[in-house]
Amino acid sequence: MGSPRLALVGAFVIGGLLLFAVGLFLIGDRRLLFSEQFEIEADFGNVAGVEISTGVRLSGLPAGEVIGIEIPDAPGGRFVVRMRVREDLHSLVRTDSEAAILSDGLLGSAFIQLRAGSAAAPLVPDGGALRGVDAVEIADLIAEGRETFRIAAAEMVAMRAELTDTFGGFEATIETTTRLIDDLGNDAQRVTGASAALIDETRGMVAEVRGVMDTVAGSQDAVQRVLNESEGTMRAVRTSAERVEEAIARFTGPDSATQRLLVEAGEVMGRAREAMADVADNTEALKRNWLFRGYFAERGFYNLDELTVDEYRTLLRDDRYTPLRIWLAADRLFEADPGGGWTLRDGAARRIEEAMGELLQYPRTSPIVVEGYATAGEIGRRLLDSQARADLVRSHLTQAFRRAGATGTMALGAGAAESPSGDGRWDGVALTLFAEPEQLVRAGAGAAQ
Repeated sequence: MGSPRLALVGAFVIGGLLLFAVGLFLIGDRRLLFSEQFEIEADFGNVAGVEISTGVRLSGLPAGEVIGIEIPDAPGGRFVVRMRVREDLHSLVRTDSEAAILSDGLLGSAFIQLRAGSAAAPLVPDGGALRGVDAVEIADLIAEGRETFRIAAAEMVAMRAELTDTFGGFEATIETTTRLIDDLGNDAQRVTGASAALIDETRGMVAEVRGVMDTVAGSQDAVQRVLNESEGTMRAVRTSAERVEEAIARFTGPDSATQRLLVEAGEVMGRAREAMADVADNTEALKRNWLFRGYFAERGFYNLDELTVDEYRTLLRDDRYTPLRIWLAADRLFEADPGGGWTLRDGAARRIEEAMGELLQYPRTSPIVVEGYATAGEIGRRLLDSQARADLVRSHLTQAFRRAGATGTMALGAGAAESPSGDGRWDGVALTLFAEPEQLVRAGAGAAQ
């Protein structure tokens, strides 16, 4: 009875020792206790998330662990983190390598990432030091975003003030123009009166000369009288002409009111163009800022260059817009060129313009997307052909209708669920206009008239 029990106890003890040995081996292997190692250190201004046994990676590969953290002597100093690294990776750690504190995702645990150095730099000796790169804190990002938002708000207030000043300048210019027009009317009346007086004086002079000539019979006194009267008449003519020249000079001279009005109007229009350009540039920058991208996306501002095919198809189902398509087949528009690309065949331009004519009843600000489709070849070849075809059609629309700012392209390959072919595929292009519901109502009312 005793022997089996002793054997069972012995087996249990031996099994426990084996499990303890295996666990010890696994822990030692995980802690790199059974492999050759070397030590290095790096200094950091912030060691958030780093503690003893924090993992060390070399270009993403597990390489070691943190074995010590030295606290600085005074505020503003840097923490010194000592690390133990596998010897077989020593050839990749050079004097120009860097140590950075990273984390697995936004909420993951921290680790130290070693960046491999260059081949020209020497190896880091055992116990050597590397340059440390501090981690980026989420709180710092939020603070920076808050400061960016504050600056953007201040810029918007400043732009509003500039626009107010600009439109105030427009009002002043309009008032000045009104006064100038009134002055021009008064001067025109004066010029007309002076011209009428000149005509009357000229007629009187002619009558007087005619009467004098009739009475002249060769007498010297009569001739002298004629000369005297003619000289007085000519003085009157010169005086009237000088008054006319003075009136004209007031209109056309370099210091005239007309010239001043033109200079002021040019300056105001220049300031208005600069203000509008600043507004457009700032708005475009805000659309691409990561803080405001969601705001503009909710209001229908999209950048086709940043949309994938799936995101574009999702956009087609947006309730805020109704996509209106006109399908154009490839065999009627395109022909292959010797270089393997595509060109527009004869008559293709007229077919594109006829199709575009059905969309001209909608506002010019309505975005138009030229969707490219191709069914031949592998998926990569189909996407290349789709983009090339869409670019050709968009280029023609830009030249013929001057819609460069509201026209984009999207290469969709072969899939076209709503194509007229009925098989869910299409070979060619589709002119797709994104219309708002109220635009559809207005367009329908205009077509019914």
